[in-house]
Amino acid sequence: MKRYLLCVVLVTQLFACASVDSLKQKALPIASHSHVESILAVKQWRLLGRLSVRNTKESWLTKLEWRHNELIDGLILSTSLGGVVAKLEYSDSVIALSNIEGETRLVSEQELRELLGYSPPLSHLKFWVRGVANPRFTVQAMPSPSLHVKAFEQDGWQVSLSKFHREGGLVLPSKVSLEKEGLKIKLVVDQWLM
Repeated sequence: MKRYLLCVVLVTQLFACASVDSLKQKALPIASHSHVESILAVKQWRLLGRLSVRNTKESWLTKLEWRHNELIDGLILSTSLGGVVAKLEYSDSVIALSNIEGETRLVSEQELRELLGYSPPLSHLKFWVRGVANPRFTVQAMPSPSLHVKAFEQDGWQVSLSKFHREGGLVLPSKVSLEKEGLKIKLVVDQWLM
């Protein structure tokens, strides 16, 4: 009887390993043209997550709430306790920055670069965070370390997308890593609201 139970346990474990391996071997359904069109068709979304930025001199981590619609992207950066550090709203032509005191002012891309110490890829972020390249710029595919990572280069940025999950019928990344000239930006999405 003990042998029989041992055999059943071993066979069960083998089948479990085989099914996990077969799931890991499936390529992500994120490369198709129809999938990209489906993602771009969503005109309004929101995400909650964490953002980290690191360069050769410093690094910082913040919580992020991002609201997107057809006209504007709004980012609220806050501490782990929920205190708002800054708000950034931007469109193709305007960038508005609000500080801790709630004072809002329009800033140029150059002013934003001077404040942050780097130029954030604002025109690309709303695409990359959803797992697609900006359709207005050329893109170069990069070798991916696994079937579960999508990597490409666009506008000098190396973009790595991973930890995909389904949300509202779409396959979206939960982790976005960006790198350019010693600057590393990581965004971890804790929740998508479509």
